[in-house]
Amino acid sequence: MMMEQAPRQPLSEEILQEAATWLMEMHDGPLTPKERARFNQWRQRSAEHEMAWQKASVLLDKLKGVPAPGAVALKAASAPSRRAAVKTLALVLAAGPAAWAAYRLSPWPGRGDAVVTERGGQRDLLLEDGTKITLNTSTRIQVRYSDEMRRVRLLQGEILVATATDNRSPARPFIVETAEGRLQPLGTRFTARQLDGRSHVAVYEGAVELVPADAPAEKRLVPAGYQAAFSAHAVEPATQCSELGLAWTTGMLVVDQMPLAAFAGELGRYRAGLLQVDSGVGKLPVSGVFPLADTTASLTLLEQTMPVRIHYFTRYWARIVSK
Repeated sequence: MMMEQAPRQPLSEEILQEAATWLMEMHDGPLTPKERARFNQWRQRSAEHEMAWQKASVLLDKLKGVPAPGAVALKAASAPSRRAAVKTLALVLAAGPAAWAAYRLSPWPGRGDAVVTERGGQRDLLLEDGTKITLNTSTRIQVRYSDEMRRVRLLQGEILVATATDNRSPARPFIVETAEGRLQPLGTRFTARQLDGRSHVAVYEGAVELVPADAPAEKRLVPAGYQAAFSAHAVEPATQCSELGLAWTTGMLVVDQMPLAAFAGELGRYRAGLLQVDSGVGKLPVSGVFPLADTTASLTLLEQTMPVRIHYFTRYWARIVSK
């Protein structure tokens, strides 16, 4: 059982904007020796400066996996555009710590109790055997451990699972159940997501065996670096997956050439109300890093980097349309 972690104090807007400026400089190219010296001096000013850069360095690593033209318009031509990009990046950096501080390390639930997150929420769960589960937005799971089996039922949403070795003898199998079937991980770290009529699994370490509920003979083993969806009757062909798929665990949505309609669907999972996309722009490719803790900031970022605008009908109803 673990205690709840105390939230961290938010970083100042000024320091976040300074960190965002350094991030942009490094994304543009290597620093000169003089620039590197100034950067090191800036980091050493205070613990807050160092913390801001630690958050920025996480974002910089993620930007390396996204084509530069779509990465938050880091190479804006005009000074006003560049200042706007700095402000937007500062929002992204602020959203990261806010999302991390919102995480909760929860105590081991009672047998069969449901563990849930609301829309936009995330939660870390440490089970009695050392297995770690992170619940994404709008997620509901049920945990049931017995003398014979360790079982987690994914009723709704998405989870990241890092399994631990069972200390009992004989070791009990670890199973994740969805509406479409069963997942049996083999010393692994993976995500599972419940979709409408399908389940999706992405494997980052080890391997996961997928067993469709109505066709167990169709079971398939998905190795690390691959993802697959399955119904109750069959497993779809596996495709490669990227660590970018785990960006939500750090409060980010990182996309590379994702159709705008699909992007809005992903962002809408974290946003209260209705987010629509005009059919004329739904196929536009989106690349970039977007904060999940502030979806309005993400939509503002979208306006600044793409030929679209956000039309707000009400606070809870927005539509993405062409400029």
